[in-house]
Amino acid sequence: SLDRGNYTPIKSVPSPEDLAWGCKQEKPKSLEEETLSDFDLIAARRKLENLFTQEVTTLAATKPILEVFEEANRRLLILGQPGSGKTTELLKLALALGEEAEDNPKKPIPVIFELSTWRGESMLDWMAEQMALGYGLNRQLCGEWLKSDRIVPLLDGLDELGEYRDGVKMAIEAIDTLQEDYQEQQHGLVICCRIEDYEKVRDESGRRVRLRWIDRAVRLCELTDADIEEYLNRRQAKNLWEELPSKPGFRELAPYPMLLNLMPATYPDGFPKDAPLEGKACQDRLFEDFVNCKLQKLKGYDPEKSRHHLEWLAASMEREEINQREFLIEGLQPTWLENPRQWNEYRLIFGLIFGLIVGLIGGLIFGLIGGLIVGLIGGLIFGLIGGLKFANSNSIELTEALDLSWQGIKRGLSFGLIVGLIVGLIFGLIFGLIFGLIFGLIFGLIGGLIGGLIGGLIFGLIVGLKAELKVRKYPNQGIWETGIKTLMTMGLAVPLCPLIYIVPNWATGQEVNLIQAIINGGLLGIGLGFISGGGQAIVGHFSLRWVLCRQGQMPWNYAQFLTEASKSGILKQSGGRYRFYHDKLREYLADCIDLKIEPKTTPKLIRIADSPAFYVIAIAVGAYSPTIISSTTTFNEDWAAPMNPAIQGSDRFWFDLITYPRWRSPQRNDVIFFSTSDLEVEFPYTLASRRILALPGETIEIQGGRIFINGKPFTSDTIKLPPGFKRPPITLTSQQYYVIGQNPDYPDLETFGAVISRENIKAQLVLRVQPFDRFGLIR
Repeated sequence: SLDRGNYTPIKSVPSPEDLAWGCKQEKPKSLEEETLSDFDLIAARRKLENLFTQEVTTLAATKPILEVFEEANRRLLILGQPGSGKTTELLKLALALGEEAEDNPKKPIPVIFELSTWRGESMLDWMAEQMALGYGLNRQLCGEWLKSDRIVPLLDGLDELGEYRDGVKMAIEAIDTLQEDYQEQQHGLVICCRIEDYEKVRDESGRRVRLRWIDRAVRLCELTDADIEEYLNRRQAKNLWEELPSKPGFRELAPYPMLLNLMPATYPDGFPKDAPLEGKACQDRLFEDFVNCKLQKLKGYDPEKSRHHLEWLAASMEREEINQREFLIEGLQPTWLENPRQWNEYRLIFGLIFGLIVGLIGGLIFGLIGGLIVGLIGGLIFGLIGGLKFANSNSIELTEALDLSWQGIKRGLSFGLIVGLIVGLIFGLIFGLIFGLIFGLIFGLIGGLIGGLIGGLIFGLIVGLKAELKVRKYPNQGIWETGIKTLMTMGLAVPLCPLIYIVPNWATGQEVNLIQAIINGGLLGIGLGFISGGGQAIVGHFSLRWVLCRQGQMPWNYAQFLTEASKSGILKQSGGRYRFYHDKLREYLADCIDLKIEPKTTPKLIRIADSPAFYVIAIAVGAYSPTIISSTTTFNEDWAAPMNPAIQGSDRFWFDLITYPRWRSPQRNDVIFFSTSDLEVEFPYTLASRRILALPGETIEIQGGRIFINGKPFTSDTIKLPPGFKRPPITLTSQQYYVIGQNPDYPDLETFGAVISRENIKAQLVLRVQPFDRFGLIR
């Protein structure tokens, strides 16, 4: 294994070549396969140079690059002109090393790194980070593999750093620093670069800067006339060979395999009569004719629009903040947006979708009629603000790859149970003590334990199902995997979350409303599963694609378009990854379009959402939300009768049982819920609702239809006394309150008013949420 039994066995990797570039994955026939087969027809001319002695030897065309690599002590520099086949040579070496590693687990695995993304950090740290990002591996593990020679780094595109400050010079120095460190030194290392970019690097004193720890270089030479003639004959393009002497521009391009390979595909009937005479102009003409020729083969796509889509993709990949040679659909990020208008549109769509999801869940929890409208309004407001805030991020984080095998499920469940028990105990102690002050200690402890256990189980299953290696085998795989993970998480959370409501009530002997617990718990599970499973990433990706599609930068079915472009030969496809036929073609297409990039601006509302106060409010609302969900109730006609018209049958209320009366003292006229146990008067229900009339220490008396508090008349617009209702003077203690109804037609005079203690008060009725035409604060 790669790690002598400690980490990922090499046989568990689908194929070592997947790490090298995904070269053998199933994919539609693309120009990558065509390129390798065509280049094999070209007898590549290579020379091996000793960089210290300047000795140069010609390599036989049949000599494998792996053999050259071994003879160079496994450290090699590959140099050549643009289009000479440097990356092809590197790919051949990666395939050969991959086959070795597959046959012998003790052999290191080749990994191709695109140096275009390097920005001055430690070379070892950068390679470990690229492996972690590209394949879903543990970053520390990747660093250990690199240090212990389990990986052969193949660094492609050193010349791509030419536009980044002194990028090539800095990268050479970083590689030298890496090789000077005995612990980080790579015993196998290959670097690709254009000859001109490598040889022109100078230090401050004007001296050439070279790689000090690599002493062998393979130089890819121009093809000879005999090579060109033989190749064109094999491609059934003898007519092109006959025309070359009269076409000096194309004759100048022919010695380079990449450009020579395009000629038969672009000009099967011969070169254009008005071909330019100069090489650079002829190269542009070749690219232009090649693209136009291939665009005609795209089934179901308008050539002009397709040309724009490809130009935009090429130009975007060239942008400094993106700088990619390889493209993944799921790799689209908000940084691909070009101006504040697109950013605002993206934020709005993200916020609306996010708000609708939150609103629907909140509305269904609060009720199916008026509550749905209230939930939608509140959800849209908070969801839109939250969505706008999330949408302001420059990145969309997708889920990890999933291992849906039985072994992965067992690993996830076992890990989840362990994590769940630990988290459950912690939550049970912390939140149980907090909520125990309100619901009772046993209730709080059990609720916290169950909630923590469910959360830990979901988290553990997510972690346990994480695949050891993230390989993109088909287009947009990352989004599909995120969707599957979101559905799986919701499927796990929906049946478990009702237990948060059921178990604590059942364990403490309280009545359980099973239907309400299932509905509320299920909806809570949908929300929890959506967020923890990565649903916001799906919303972000959809919103981004919608904006770019609406702007005409891409078709909606992007995977189909890119696959068709790969079949035509403009792109190369490897699993779910795409790249242009050659970097020179990408650069040409990028120059054909002028992207007007404007800096991102942040609206004031989002700046407020990024403030510390917003986080405090969000945390408070999040902590309070379980209480909001469980703190709504509906009154029947009998319960509502004493308090009519303030409370009517079928009214739904939200009541505060967190702060009231523990941290907020009851005040006169508050409408409250209280327990009727241990009262002098026997009530028909265990819970009742009345309005507070007199406070602790006051003397209350009701005679002749009038209320006296401390001997003074008290008038109220809300309290109406039934005929014959009276009470002798009662002086309340420091913990007592006098509560009273307000319906003058209530027949039970014994329970219309009562003395209760502070301990009996459970909550204050704050807000009527249903029906909607009576929505408002309770006064």
